[in-house]
Amino acid sequence: MSGITFFATFIQVLTGFGFGLVAVPLLLFVLPSQQALLAGMILSMMGSSVQGFQMRRLVRRDLVLRLLLIGIPGLALGVVLSGYMNELYIKGMVGIILIGYVAYQWVQLKSSALEKKVPEEGDINASSKGFVMVAFSSGLLNGLAAIPGPPVVALLIKHLTKDVFQATTVTFFFFQYAMTSALKILVFRESFTLPFGITLVSMILAVVLGYVAGQPFRKKINEAQFKKLVYGLLFIIGVTSLTEPLKGLFF
Repeated sequence: MSGITFFATFIQVLTGFGFGLVAVPLLLFVLPSQQALLAGMILSMMGSSVQGFQMRRLVRRDLVLRLLLIGIPGLALGVVLSGYMNELYIKGMVGIILIGYVAYQWVQLKSSALEKKVPEEGDINASSKGFVMVAFSSGLLNGLAAIPGPPVVALLIKHLTKDVFQATTVTFFFFQYAMTSALKILVFRESFTLPFGITLVSMILAVVLGYVAGQPFRKKINEAQFKKLVYGLLFIIGVTSLTEPLKGLFF
């Protein structure tokens, strides 16, 4: 589990997102569903807090606040619905989210390579229906599967420069995970046991090591090639997450 946490933190340091996308599907293989979701959120929150503080001057606070407030109804609905879903359904949903997200981002990479367009800041209409749907669906996905990133990343990556994008997303994820973790602990108190707490503490060191290891590479790495590698890994994880639910459905 420490290896999963280290790798997920390393990815988040380099890209500004991705902890939940990497960690949650893999943690679902080794922990009960609610514990896997809670561990993913708490550990991601820790990594996001350090990176967010470091880049705090670049954060688009207006976007973070609106995304959080509009996403609250979706978050609450997602937490309630997650209590009625068994582990196979959650794994399957995570797999579908990952595969769909990778397919979308792969198309975006191809189109960006053709257009070579540099994102311009300040042109996001936070009152539009599209923005509201992004915020609501992000909250819903976080409550259901601890993966709030895909809708927000898909929106912001088009409009913000790399550093502002990273600062804004990690700050948003910190507060989104904090709200969801508090709500899940309140609703699913039986999942937060002493053995789980000990396991969680043991993974904190991996978060620290992943953060430190990622720093030297953050500005040096070829971003386009790295994203292709990450999306490839996420696709494999998504397919793996779908395998077990499909077996249960058809066999």
